[in-house]
Amino acid sequence: MKKIFFLMITIVSFSFGSELIKFNDTTNGSWNDFQALAAAGKKLIFIDAYTDWCVWCKVMDKETFSDSAVAEFMNSHFMNVRYEMETGFGITMSAKYRVNAFPTFLIFSAEGKLVYRIVGFHKPKEFLEILNTALNPSKQENLTGVSNNLNPDFPNFYLAAFGKSQTRVRPDSATVNSYLASSANLSAEAPYSVMFKFYSLLRPEFKQYLLDHFDTLKYLYGKNDMENIAGSIIRGKLSSAVKHADEAELSEVITLSQKYFPENSKTMELNYRLQYFTGTKQWKKFADEVEKGIAANLVEENGTNSFAWAVYEQCDEKPVIQRAAHWMQNVIEKFPRYMFVDTYAALLYKNGELKNAKRFAEKAIAFGKEEKTDVKETEELLQKINSELKPERKQNSIKKKK
Repeated sequence: MKKIFFLMITIVSFSFGSELIKFNDTTNGSWNDFQALAAAGKKLIFIDAYTDWCVWCKVMDKETFSDSAVAEFMNSHFMNVRYEMETGFGITMSAKYRVNAFPTFLIFSAEGKLVYRIVGFHKPKEFLEILNTALNPSKQENLTGVSNNLNPDFPNFYLAAFGKSQTRVRPDSATVNSYLASSANLSAEAPYSVMFKFYSLLRPEFKQYLLDHFDTLKYLYGKNDMENIAGSIIRGKLSSAVKHADEAELSEVITLSQKYFPENSKTMELNYRLQYFTGTKQWKKFADEVEKGIAANLVEENGTNSFAWAVYEQCDEKPVIQRAAHWMQNVIEKFPRYMFVDTYAALLYKNGELKNAKRFAEKAIAFGKEEKTDVKETEELLQKINSELKPERKQNSIKKKK
């Protein structure tokens, strides 16, 4: 009977998102089935927690899960499963394991204990390094606060806040705080999950509880959760710093980031400075910080593209626009992709370099079509460039006749 059982489970295994990685079919196999299969193969369970609308989930599929070395490693060491986190059992997993960013990758023991969490897009080499770390028992988390019960008495208003956007219902502050006030033990899994999910709705005493018990809760529920909470505290202070254009408040933000995120303090300090200078429209200082980040290898091509696009959309200072165009020129020499070439063309246009802008807008459209990406915005940009080039040509023609 056991052989038949495992044969049935093996049959539902299929390739999804990548032709190389063997992801198991969640429409037939249950969570208990996957644990049994992992135990039989002496493997950890890898869950790709994605959503249909997540752009970076799709990039992860295209660039990382399609890498043969990544696929070989994952097939050898993990029993791989995918859940769309806003439908079916994915909603249960989101609520239970407090998944609030995508893509997220959850790694479990065969007994169903969460031992490692990875958040965000990662390139193949970096992802392999992270997966290797996840296999090391000394690097895995022992989250004693997380039970094996998929629903440890979560309140209905908590569960209603998960799923598709059109069906989610967010509770009001009174509902959340009344529930917490009646909870005998705030560090228990259900009330803790409520505090984590609805941090912005908490009364001051419950926010203070999280700070006062930071290390204990980090031990019970993991580094990722408490870093999210610390991030919420810091973002609130950063918003205040921007609102008041107060660099002293910015310094407090940086001090807090060093306290709560010592391993990533340099990257986080850079990001907070960039957000501050964007919010206060100090574009020269913003450009200075971007270039420091690039020089220190703290900013990769995707980040450079985002910062350059912010300049295109929000900044009218020509020297800064020229600097941003130079960043993107360096990027597209190494990575000639649609979104990078598109940003470069847009910056050239904004700087008044119409002929160059036209040339690179055409290149961007060609790359976009090869990548099967929507190029409508770039085509609209090209129309603008052409409409502005016509009067220029006409004026040049008049001068020649004279």
